[in-house]
Amino acid sequence: MDVLHVLHQFPPETRGGSESYVADVVRALRARGRDAQVLSGSLAAWPDVGIEQQDVDGIPVHRLHRDDLYFDHHVKAWHPGVSLAFDQLLERLAPRVVHVHHWVRLTSDLIAIAAARGIPCVVTLHDFFTSCPRAFRARRDDPACMRPVSGQSCRDCVPRYGHEPRTELEEGIELYAASYRRELALAHRVLVAVGSVADLLAATTGMPRSRYELLPLGYRRRFEGQPPLPPPRAGEPFRFAFWGGVGRHKGVAELIAAFAALAQAGLDAELHVLGGCETPQFEAQLRAAAQGLRVTLHGPFEHAQVRAVAPHCGVFPSTCIETFGLVLDECFELGLPCIVSDLGALPERAGGAGLVAPARDPQALAAAMLRIATEPGLWQRLRARLPAPPPDLAQHTSALERIYEQALQQPAPEPCAPAVPLHRRLHFLQVQRDSALSRLIPPGGPS
Repeated sequence: MDVLHVLHQFPPETRGGSESYVADVVRALRARGRDAQVLSGSLAAWPDVGIEQQDVDGIPVHRLHRDDLYFDHHVKAWHPGVSLAFDQLLERLAPRVVHVHHWVRLTSDLIAIAAARGIPCVVTLHDFFTSCPRAFRARRDDPACMRPVSGQSCRDCVPRYGHEPRTELEEGIELYAASYRRELALAHRVLVAVGSVADLLAATTGMPRSRYELLPLGYRRRFEGQPPLPPPRAGEPFRFAFWGGVGRHKGVAELIAAFAALAQAGLDAELHVLGGCETPQFEAQLRAAAQGLRVTLHGPFEHAQVRAVAPHCGVFPSTCIETFGLVLDECFELGLPCIVSDLGALPERAGGAGLVAPARDPQALAAAMLRIATEPGLWQRLRARLPAPPPDLAQHTSALERIYEQALQQPAPEPCAPAVPLHRRLHFLQVQRDSALSRLIPPGGPS
């Protein structure tokens, strides 16, 4: 086997940007005669850790299911059963290269396991997960957190069960940070799509800036041979659309609130939201907020459905610091201007083809939506400034192939971060166990 791509989720369970990117790359590699396969995490737990073999549109997928609750929690990043299952999969498949895109729902020592078998690893960082136990660098009091990852700076922000003492919170954060520093230190190459992402990661993790290498993502045209969507016409509703993974950090709740303000102002408009929700609870929240509005929650989608909706504008009001935003390439290919939040790579990539609204501000977002729908000539001016198409998938795939071959020829890098000893991981598991048990111990101790 040539290359195993590893990421947190994959179709048909979810269809976000990183999943689409990996699917495109794997198909391109397989079309070139490379045996490229996927190992994916899953949202569904099994009674025991196990790997399900699937074929997803011609791609061999090994879907790994964890056996525990709340497995996205940062203090559960390491799972010894998953580590064993991953090691056994490497032994069976014998990939020449492992390309890691994410660790969530898997385990925090993927690269260490591959390195122990002498398999070179390439990493593409699609978000800030390695620098933030909440993953998105968005605190409740700061939507664009620039703090270094540490127990001291992160303990009042991280998700928690509620019973943990301060020392346990800090120890869990420090273990998390140390685990991913070690992973990146062992990788042969660490790739990011935007230079500002590398700058922020280096500043917040303590990893050298030289560890991060810029490689713009390739883009497979979603609507090849199809003309741009038509502009809005007099007398028809103005159609706004969001598509992608519908998570809280994508600003969809704020988008519906902004659309409600537009409806109250009397704008003749529709809002289409395409994508699966992160939880049933969040979906119920969105549906309740959209009740009585001209809002359609389409659920999981294919890209043809986006075109069928025929939106006039893409709206992507992320409340997190986005690292790329593949949906913007799709939006521009459709010939549409966009509205984005002011965080991360989105305003940089939107350039002159979009309006920018402050994150987490439904009123400001509503004002931008009202402008693009009603201000004479604005839609046409934004459309005229659509950026040039990004590197195509063939160019990007060729660049990755060169990186894989270089990784195979080069010696393993000298790690710039220390290993995380097994006893440290086990000690933290014991700390977690004892603090949880302390909530159950009756007065006077166990009988």
